[in-house]
Amino acid sequence: MKLICLNLWGGKVYNPLIKFIAENSSDTDIFCFQEVFNTPTQNFEHSGYRLNLFQEITKVLTEFQGFYAPTQNHYVFLSGFVDFELSYGLAIFVKKNIKVIENGDFFVFRERNGVDPNNLSYTLPRNVQYIKFISKDKLITVCNFHGIWFPGPKIDIPSRIEQSKKINSFLGKLTGEKILCGDFNLDINTQSLNILEKKMKNLVKEYPISTTRSKLYDRTDDKFADYTLVSPGIKVTNFQVPNIELSDHLPMIVEFS
Repeated sequence: MKLICLNLWGGKVYNPLIKFIAENSSDTDIFCFQEVFNTPTQNFEHSGYRLNLFQEITKVLTEFQGFYAPTQNHYVFLSGFVDFELSYGLAIFVKKNIKVIENGDFFVFRERNGVDPNNLSYTLPRNVQYIKFISKDKLITVCNFHGIWFPGPKIDIPSRIEQSKKINSFLGKLTGEKILCGDFNLDINTQSLNILEKKMKNLVKEYPISTTRSKLYDRTDDKFADYTLVSPGIKVTNFQVPNIELSDHLPMIVEFS
């Protein structure tokens, strides 16, 4: 199987992004995306972000089933509130030949629509989206995650430690194999990341990868934010982070069985 994970940056680099998704759709089984907007209105763009990005990707991935897990309504990331129907969150697209037996999400920081209007940068809620399916008689759970973001370095803080503990608690109750991927917003040398690595293998370290940030990212001191972790029973045959400018993040591509 093949999984691609990417923070979409709200579709700011739209044409190369859509081309990449379309070109990889034939041999990819699962896409995990962060920073996805969704609106039923005709308001398609705001501050460079594509506000109907979920629908636009759905039109490209016609052989996939899409699952959407919003975190906050009526809000454009780093910009402010809007007066029309809009949501922001996570999306997983799964090939239709894969039978998803369960899907959902849970919050690891605040709650859905829990942003504080007086403290936008520090209070945007965070959730983990997941799907469960059977592959070759093996139960697999894929978790799509976008971690707490604050201005500045991606260092350990109490809320990030607690976030990791909540994810570990969820993973620890699961049977079968697990994949956790996404934009963790964590430096590679944090305790918050180490907590998640206790029973999972970090492919960014295993391969090793030099950076998960593209040249579009405006900070040179942060080389890492994105990770793919797998449980021991996941057999990884290939993992790469190609240097492609589709976002301020780079895509993570894992092939596994």
